Amino acid sequence: MRNAFLNTISDLMQKNKDIVLVTADMGFSVFEDLQKKIPNRFFNTGVTEQSSIGVATGLAMSGFKVFFYAQASFATMRCFEQIRLDVAYNKVNVKIVGVAAGFNLNQLGVSHFAVEDVSLMRVLPGMTIFTPGDPYESSWATQKAYETEGPVYIRITKSGSTIVHKDKLFLEVGKGLKINDGNDLAILVSGSLLPLGKEIVESLRNKKVNASLISFPTLKPVDKELILKEAKNTGRIFTLEEHSIIGGLGSFVAEILAESNVKTKFFRFGVPDKFTNVTGSQNFLLNYNGLSKDSIELKILSFLENK
Repeated sequence: MRNAFLNTISDLMQKNKDIVLVTADMGFSVFEDLQKKIPNRFFNTGVTEQSSIGVATGLAMSGFKVFFYAQASFATMRCFEQIRLDVAYNKVNVKIVGVAAGFNLNQLGVSHFAVEDVSLMRVLPGMTIFTPGDPYESSWATQKAYETEGPVYIRITKSGSTIVHKDKLFLEVGKGLKINDGNDLAILVSGSLLPLGKEIVESLRNKKVNASLISFPTLKPVDKELILKEAKNTGRIFTLEEHSIIGGLGSFVAEILAESNVKTKFFRFGVPDKFTNVTGSQNFLLNYNGLSKDSIELKILSFLENK
């Protein structure tokens, strides 16, 4: 997913002279090729995320479309005040790219886990949020971020390299994308767990349970119409994300369902409302938080049995 972003932003910068890329000490082994091709529009500001937002805002106010690339935990949480007042309040063209979101920096612990980033960004008026789930969605989100006026947050994971889609996307911002059809239940996914969602749907089909799978590469604005359509069609909605159950896709869907007259059963799969104070492989951390294929599938089957 990260490489898809890098390839797309490199192509965009070569075609469009109004793009500047700012990174906070993330240049080594990532941007060397781009820096050689476009040295005048690439800036490595060092470990200064908060002031980097100020630099990005100044460049945006000077007429550039600025992509700010940093680890998601620091790009959002450390910089929240600057993003709120400099970027969002002024409605400037700063596109924040939070890389290594979720548990991607698994060995570095809580300070580097980013499972609250979407919840922070979503409360900011005018902030568009992209949560791509595979390389094709990552490339699409990068292109659409450039085309979108105003502030944008793109949530990228190193682990999202499994290709789910067969070809590049032709999708409007704010629209979900149905990958599988099913009438028994709907699994709505945003971000890196999209391949896991596909695995679960295929496994459930072998158990005579037909689930639809829908990807939401845009979370703000979210596709309310599609969510309500699936709720009416299946009567059972599950959300899946490598993010806190508070403030991400699960919260978006819960709010939409609560404010509608649609009767449906609903369950959120995400990171529980507690700190993950252990380290290990990414799979270990997902399992620790109940986000393994077997755990999710068992809960879905139990839900169907008892409800």
